[in-house]
Amino acid sequence: MGLYDFITKDISAENENKRVIVSIRILYIIAFFAYVLDTIWVGLDAFKIYPYRTAAVGIMLIAFFILTYFSRTLIAVTLLMGFLLFWILSMFPVYGWSAGMQNYFIIALMMCFFTSHGKIIYKFLYAGFILVLRILAISLYGGMKSAVGVSVLEDKLLQITNITAVFTAIIFLSYYYSQRENEAENKLMKYNDKLKEEANTDQLTGLFNRRKAKEFLAELKKTETDNGISVAIGDIDFFKKVNDTYGHDVGDEVLKAVANIMREKSRSDTFLSRWGGEEFLIVFPDCNGDNAYVALERLRNALKNTVIKVGDREIRITMTFGLSEFGYGMDEEVAIKEADEKLYMGKQNGRNQVVY
Repeated sequence: MGLYDFITKDISAENENKRVIVSIRILYIIAFFAYVLDTIWVGLDAFKIYPYRTAAVGIMLIAFFILTYFSRTLIAVTLLMGFLLFWILSMFPVYGWSAGMQNYFIIALMMCFFTSHGKIIYKFLYAGFILVLRILAISLYGGMKSAVGVSVLEDKLLQITNITAVFTAIIFLSYYYSQRENEAENKLMKYNDKLKEEANTDQLTGLFNRRKAKEFLAELKKTETDNGISVAIGDIDFFKKVNDTYGHDVGDEVLKAVANIMREKSRSDTFLSRWGGEEFLIVFPDCNGDNAYVALERLRNALKNTVIKVGDREIRITMTFGLSEFGYGMDEEVAIKEADEKLYMGKQNGRNQVVY
């Protein structure tokens, strides 16, 4: 079993929070290294003057770490809190105030809010309890010198060790628990984006749908452009014949192919939507009617000259377009109606053309 598997091993009890247990184990490991380094810097004097409390810290650290593989989450959290408080308060006389043991109060406070799932009132009461202990620690131990005669160098090494351990724990807890929230939030945002996209997209062709087209026109009318806005409605000629001859499945493939050609032959700012059935609504932002006419002619010719292959069938289609220039004072419904009327004129006059 590797180190990662050893640390992340689940506990024997059922229905327990593995994530919390793993975080507690990592905090014990961080504390263990800090404890060992503190002992190395101070030397054996700590065991000579305060043998019981110094040994007790090490024994508790190892024992409580082992218990994380067998105890329930709440018990494991409580034991960690108890260990941190015992370690802080018992080591002030050993290492002195300047060693920075008081900084471990921050870890105890963070653990309360990150790992506990009790009522919020209990969390705030516990935070108040930590605050009171911190104030008492200042009152009782503030400025206390080490009883084991720590040198200036050893004092600095103790400070570096403990502040590094605390910062490492803070960074770990912040990342470990915020990552889950960020992941959940990102999933929710992606799901919302997906729902929004589905609400605005025609599922068959992947183009925008009628609802989105109306919203887009209403918003576009509020903008100011130098060249105006053009609106066109295109309809596949004799599409009913395609469905009657080859079936609706083939008809769907033809609609998809037409949508793809429209995407390929249109500018990136051109708004393409399926208006309904075999009709498509096209909006040309910042484009006057003359330029839109040229673009539609290019699209019409591309469609006419393309062979759409569906299985072993080769199908050719044409489209007729009605084009209207969308004036600023014009209602979008009026512009659409005008384009539709011109489409009808194109249908009456032979199809496969752009009527402007």
